[in-house]
Amino acid sequence: MEARERVDFQPLPGSDALKIAQYFTPNRPLPFRAMRRYYQEGGHRLSLENPTYDHYLRMHKVVVGEAGASELRQIAQELETEELPTYLDAAGWAYAEAGLASRTVSTVDRVALVEHAERAWSRSLVNTLAISETYGREYRYDDNEGHRTALNLAFAPLMKSIIVGNVRPNVMRQTFLDTAEIAHDSRLSLERAYEQQDADAAAFHRGFLFEVSALMAILHMEDPRYVPLPATARGDSGYYHRDQTHDIAIVNQHWGDIKKVIPVEIKSKASRKDKNRYKALIIPGKLRLSVGSVNSSDTVDAFYHLAHSTASTEQLIAIEQLSAQLREMLSLYQRGVSFESLAMHSLTRFHDSQTVAKQYPELY
Repeated sequence: MEARERVDFQPLPGSDALKIAQYFTPNRPLPFRAMRRYYQEGGHRLSLENPTYDHYLRMHKVVVGEAGASELRQIAQELETEELPTYLDAAGWAYAEAGLASRTVSTVDRVALVEHAERAWSRSLVNTLAISETYGREYRYDDNEGHRTALNLAFAPLMKSIIVGNVRPNVMRQTFLDTAEIAHDSRLSLERAYEQQDADAAAFHRGFLFEVSALMAILHMEDPRYVPLPATARGDSGYYHRDQTHDIAIVNQHWGDIKKVIPVEIKSKASRKDKNRYKALIIPGKLRLSVGSVNSSDTVDAFYHLAHSTASTEQLIAIEQLSAQLREMLSLYQRGVSFESLAMHSLTRFHDSQTVAKQYPELY
């Protein structure tokens, strides 16, 4: 009998969830009439009426200690009973961060916390698509196609790897491929947004593509000492502690021991207002995360081809230059003066960007 041809199958938790979520229904019927108020102009601020969610966002956007991890577990348990995707997303991040920060519980229990996060994010994704299908073009609140939630799921294996103390190259490559697939889908959504003249959706996807380009650039370095993660729900929120807001958290770790976390904010173009507001390292996407052109779609195309081993020589060279430049900016940022009021009791390190600005004048 002939031997069967070997077929390599690599599950991609984020992009796979994004593809199949449409075929699932919410755990219980969603209260669409009650939810409608959240999806109108300014309605997203009504989410702050939930005291648990409001308390979560009021926490500083830094890595918590043991007491904070316990607090986050309690927050997650309360928010995971909700149906609004915003609350489920926060529940997922509260569980995930508790898993990363806890030290008094076993490794098995810490990994289980990330698995709780994955379930919350999966529910959030299913509910997001159900709401989007119900409201159609009326739906204008943040990401109505679930790409950001899918990205959280894509990085969950890396979080588990940090916890067990073994960030292996194959996990980083899997996450890279998963992110490239999610970015490719977002790029297609951007094209549809342009065709439909949907300015809100186009703005979301343009910004999202720059963010995932930065994540892929860091993953491409394959340095297990520096593991990029999307920012937590409160880290990415601008409601409170606006100067601490960031899009990416780079975890400097050694065999699971987290040494520090470097916050990074991605902007299409850094304005004077941005430079004065953010304490995180600002990366101007058009200038420092561009391959081929300042169009973020071209950059994610290059990374997509790299992930599938079809990148051109020009794309490979551009990606290597982009990654090396990003590595240098991160190194320079960490040499800057630390804001002690923020860094004193946390592993998250905010620095003055003047050291970076000496080499990259756009940050002056």
